[in-house]
Amino acid sequence: EAQARASLKCNLIADEVEMVEKSSRPVLGFSVNRLNGFTDGVLAIVITLLVFGIDIPEDHKFSEQGLVAFLLRIGRDVMMYAASFWLIGAYWVQHHAVFHFLRYCNRSLIWLNILFIFPLTLVPFLTKLKVVYRSDVIVVPLFGIAFILSGLILLGIWRYAVSHPELMWHPNIDPSVVRSMHQRIMIGPLISLVAVGLSFLNLNLGTIAFCTMPLFYLSHRSADSKWEKPEESSA
Repeated sequence: EAQARASLKCNLIADEVEMVEKSSRPVLGFSVNRLNGFTDGVLAIVITLLVFGIDIPEDHKFSEQGLVAFLLRIGRDVMMYAASFWLIGAYWVQHHAVFHFLRYCNRSLIWLNILFIFPLTLVPFLTKLKVVYRSDVIVVPLFGIAFILSGLILLGIWRYAVSHPELMWHPNIDPSVVRSMHQRIMIGPLISLVAVGLSFLNLNLGTIAFCTMPLFYLSHRSADSKWEKPEESSA
């Protein structure tokens, strides 16, 4: 029993030493907090701008139309606002999941992240375009391309991060988590591609297909269970 206690005490001391060494390592890159703060701010603005795409018709007469009739008239605008809000939210969640594994980043990751944001900043414009040209099938591929590009770039960010373990909190990530993240990130581009194809058959069906994407990002147990909280690593 005494030997077991001594062994346990040695293990605890070793863990404490490892934590101290980890927290004392020099920062070899840029702050992830600043990168995440920039991304959060841009996407917050993008989501806010979406609501300005809901217009009150110029020929609307408040004295002659009831509220229900008015809401039905702008129903498509509201539906597209909700769909775009839902989709950007899903990409934000997946972006957060990826960067939670990173301790710091380098210039390459910063530029990749800027590329990831760029197509998403076009979504308010593309959403409005989709409302105005509601019967034009060509506008749907333009809408889908934004999410396809952002998804593929996010996949590139994850692959780059995994190939540079010095940037991670845990240099050796469970291979099952790496594969799972690959697959889940690819869900966005694949669903967007399918939605674009369905839109050539039925525009509403394509929109519904887009809206199924966030359902796959509601939980990710294999990745979430492997997170190491930064505050614990730097304690």
